[in-house]
Amino acid sequence: MGQQAFQARTASEAGAHSAGHRFLVVDDHPMVREAILQTVDSLEPGSSAELATSFGESMKRLDHDSHYDYVVLDLNLPDSRGHESLAALKRVHPELPVIVLSASTERDLILQCLDTGALGYIPKTLHADVIKHALRLIVAGHVYVPQEVVSTRRLPATDLRPRAPVDGDPRRLGLTERQIDVLRLILKGYPNKLICRDLDLAEGTVKVHVSAVLRALGVRTRTQAVIAARELGLRIDH
Repeated sequence: MGQQAFQARTASEAGAHSAGHRFLVVDDHPMVREAILQTVDSLEPGSSAELATSFGESMKRLDHDSHYDYVVLDLNLPDSRGHESLAALKRVHPELPVIVLSASTERDLILQCLDTGALGYIPKTLHADVIKHALRLIVAGHVYVPQEVVSTRRLPATDLRPRAPVDGDPRRLGLTERQIDVLRLILKGYPNKLICRDLDLAEGTVKVHVSAVLRALGVRTRTQAVIAARELGLRIDH
């Protein structure tokens, strides 16, 4: 199914259903783009996707219209430089949700992208059903971390991990209700600025809560916090 047919169908669906999500897919491989289009089509009635075949084209589109719900970014475009492209996009559009879709499964690159603010890193080597599942998780408000990172990541020996089992309850880590709220938004990939806005807190207060959350999880970065929360099976009420 071509782009025009896809957009026409989703536009007609939008009239009968609630509006879905709007995606900008940045990829130069037609088969990959088509697979993403079909996946987006199945996520939610009324969802739509527009295509950019280069990083430069995507930046021009965003300069004129940045009202996308998600950008799906391939790091290996002819005119991009891997992680630097993601960093450049986030500098210009810091609040725009970005999902990385890349053929590379290098662990350091994945973690670097997550630390830069990507809502997820989806390897192209995954089965189509797994990619669809990853997109569903992200659209539902979670950060997607590839299983390879979770299963092989080892934190520095100087980090103190929680010593007692927490049974999925973040309160057993000693977190306050407000700190649990902050952790919930960290797991959604929110930067401090958006956490301030969502919880109506001062930036200094948010920084204190973030530090307390990282300390309770025994980690140093937000990416490590996402991984630790998954490993501990924490249940965060929404």
